[in-house]
Amino acid sequence: MSRTALFSKPVIAVGVILLSFSLHLCAAFFSEGRAHPDSDYQILEFAHSKIETGISRTLPWEFFEQIRPAVQPVIAYVVHRYATGPDPFATALLLRLASAALGFFSIWLLCGQALRWLNHGWSKAALVLFTGLFWLLPFLNARFASETWAGAFLCLGIVLVLVACKENYRFALWSALTAGLVFGFAFYLRFPVALALLGLGLWLIVIERPKIKIFAAMALGFLLALGINLLLDRWFYGQWTFTPVNYFLVNLVEAKAAQFGVDPWWYYIEKLLLLAVPPFSLVLLPAMIGAVVLRPRNILVWAVVFFMVGHSFIDHKETRFLMPVIYPLLVLSVVGLEALFDILALPRNIFGSSRVARLSVYMFFALNGLALAVFSFLPANQETVVHKWIYQASTESPIEIVAYGENPYENGSGTIGFFRSPKVSFHKAGSPDELEAYLESVKESAYVFVPMAYPPAEMRALCPDFVLESSALPQWLRQVDRRQWLSKVRLWSIYRCN
Repeated sequence: MSRTALFSKPVIAVGVILLSFSLHLCAAFFSEGRAHPDSDYQILEFAHSKIETGISRTLPWEFFEQIRPAVQPVIAYVVHRYATGPDPFATALLLRLASAALGFFSIWLLCGQALRWLNHGWSKAALVLFTGLFWLLPFLNARFASETWAGAFLCLGIVLVLVACKENYRFALWSALTAGLVFGFAFYLRFPVALALLGLGLWLIVIERPKIKIFAAMALGFLLALGINLLLDRWFYGQWTFTPVNYFLVNLVEAKAAQFGVDPWWYYIEKLLLLAVPPFSLVLLPAMIGAVVLRPRNILVWAVVFFMVGHSFIDHKETRFLMPVIYPLLVLSVVGLEALFDILALPRNIFGSSRVARLSVYMFFALNGLALAVFSFLPANQETVVHKWIYQASTESPIEIVAYGENPYENGSGTIGFFRSPKVSFHKAGSPDELEAYLESVKESAYVFVPMAYPPAEMRALCPDFVLESSALPQWLRQVDRRQWLSKVRLWSIYRCN
C-alpha cells in the first residue's frame, strides 16, 4: 500500500486529531504561565482590579489610557468570581483549557474547509499533519492571550463566511450574521486584526461578490458585537469609552507604541523563518509566497497579505503580533507547495521515490517533535513555578520570605497582584549583611528567594544547610548539571534555611 493511500485513510486522520487534542490538553495543564507579560498585566491584572477593588495595586498605563478592551478581563473576572476563586492558579488553568478548546476547534474547522482546496493525497496529508503536530499550535492555542483568541475567532469567521457564500445553503443568512458577530469580537480581542478583516471585506467585494443581503447580515452581526463590547467597556472602566479609537490615537497617532522599539519592514519575514523550523522554513516561506502568487483568489491570501503588509508598515513589531495568522500561514504553505508542484510539473510521488525528500520530511518532524514536546510539557515561564509554590505554601498559615536582591512579584514589567497570596509577606535583603541580620533574628527556619538557580557563595556561608523548596530549574536537570554550569543563569529558586 502506498504512503498516500495510507495517509488518506480516515482512521489515520482521526488518530492525528485525537493526538492533537491530547497535546492541546497537555499544553493547557503543563505549559503554565504566560508567553508574554501583557497576558498577565493587561488581562489578569485588569480583572484583579475588579475582583479586589479595595486593594492598592500598580496597573499598567494602558488601563488609564483605556486602550485595552474589557472582553477578556471580564471573562477572567467571571471565571474567577463564579467558578474557581479564590485560587488564581485554578482560574488560570480553566482559562487555558478554554483557550486550548477554542483554538483546537478553530484550526480543525478551517482545516476541514482547506482540504477542499487541495487535489493531491500528499498535500492533504501534509495539511492534516501540520494542523495536528506543528510545534507551536498546542502551546499557542493554550494561551489566554488576545493574539490567541483573535486568531481563533478569525479562523472561525472565515469558515462561516465561506459557508454563507454558498448560493443554495439553507442557513446562509444566519451564517453571515454569525460571521459578522465573530469578526466583531475578533476585532475587539485584537484591534490590529482589522487589517485582516479589511482584506476579507475586499475579497468579498472583488472575488466572491455575494448577494447584498449577505453583506447586510454580516454588517448587522459586526455592529452587534461592537455594541456588546461597548457595554462591557462601560462596565469595566466605569464610563463610556471607545477603546478602538483610544488605541489608534495613543499607539499610532501619538506614536506611543514606537517608544517600545522600532523595527525594519522585513522583521516578520525573519521571524517566520525561525518559527517555521529552520532550515525547512527556506521551503515553507517560498511556498507561502507561491500561494499568494499562484492562488490569488483564495480567501486566506487576502486576509494574510493585508495583515502582514499592514503590520510591516507599523514601526513597533513583535513576534507575538503574528500569532493571529499563524495557522492561516501554515495552510497557505501547503496550498503553495501543491501549486508549485503543479506548475513545475514535479512528480506527485516525489516523497516516495526520492530518498532525499523522505529524509528531509523525517528530519523536519524530528526537529518539530522536539520543539513540540518542550513547549507542550514545560512551563511557559519560570515565574509561574515560584508563584504557585508561594501561594500553596501560604494557604494554611502566613509565611515570610526573604527577597534576596529582588521581589518575585516585581520583575520589572509591573507588579503582580492576581497570583499573589494575601498571606505572604517579604523582607528585603539587598546584601549578605542584611541577610545575616535577618537570619539571626528568626528562631525558626527562613525562606529565601534568590533570582538564580543555585544560592550564591555568601549565602551558603551564612546557612550551610540550605534546602531547595522550589525552582524553575527542574530537578532532573539539576542532577545532570553536577558542575553547576547553570549557576549564572537567572532561574528563580526558593530555599529554606533551617
